[in-house]
Amino acid sequence: MTIPCYQIPYAIAGGPANMALDEALLEWVASQPNALFLRTYGWLEPTLSLGYFQSLSEALAEPRWQGVPLVRRATGGGAIWHDHELTYAIVLPTNHARARPGTALYQAVHAAIAATLRAPGLDACRRAAFESVSHRAAERPPHRPFLCFTDRAPEDIVVSGFKVVGSAQRRHAGAILQHGSLLLKRSDRTPELLGVCDLAGVSQDPRSWSGPVQERMARALELDLVACDLPAAVSRRAAELEERVYRVAGWTGRR
Repeated sequence: MTIPCYQIPYAIAGGPANMALDEALLEWVASQPNALFLRTYGWLEPTLSLGYFQSLSEALAEPRWQGVPLVRRATGGGAIWHDHELTYAIVLPTNHARARPGTALYQAVHAAIAATLRAPGLDACRRAAFESVSHRAAERPPHRPFLCFTDRAPEDIVVSGFKVVGSAQRRHAGAILQHGSLLLKRSDRTPELLGVCDLAGVSQDPRSWSGPVQERMARALELDLVACDLPAAVSRRAAELEERVYRVAGWTGRR
C-alpha cells in the first residue's frame, strides 16, 4: 500500500531560501504527522553550505572559500559546494517504516538514486559494495574532511570510485528531514570532485534528472507522489526562517 506524498515542483533559489524551506517542511510534518514532502531544487548562485557542527573559521582559513556565498545547514555532515548539482529533500514522519534507524532512509534513498544513474549505463553503487568488488578498501582519514564529497562513508554512492551523492539528516519532534546532492559536473572551484557528466556522456541538466530521481525514490519508499503547491503556512514560515535565521550572520558564524 502506497502513502500519499506531496511533490513540490523543482525550483531554483538562494542558499538561505533553500535551507529555510527544508526546515519549514520539517516543522510542518512534525505538526502534521500524516504529511510527507519530496522536492528537488537548484541554487541561484554557487554556494558553500556548512554542516550544522562545522566551524566557519575552518572555511575562511582556505582561500578558495573567502568571499563566496555561505549558508549554514540545520543538518550535520561536511560542507558542500553547491554548483552543478541536483539537490533533493524528503521529509517524513518518524513513524514511517524507513525513518528508523537513520541508515535505513539513507540506504533506501541512495539505492534509488543509484538505480536512476544505472539506467543510462553508469556503474553507480554504494561505496561499501564498490570496495568489496574492487578490493580497494578506502583509507579512512583520521579526522573528518571539511568537504562532504571528500569524505568516505559506506553509504556514499560512487561512480567508478568517485563519490557523486552525499546526504545529511535532521530529526525534529516526530519528523525527519534528509536532503542531499547529486553531483552532476565538476566545478572550477572544486576541480578534485568529479560529477556524473565528467564520468559518462549523460545530461548535466538537473531538470532532466529531477523527475526520474523522484520517481525512483517514491517507489523505494512506497510513496504515491501528488503534485502540489506549497501550503501557505509553510511559505510564510520559510520566509520567516530565511530572514530570522539563515540570513543572519550570527547563525552562519555560530561556530
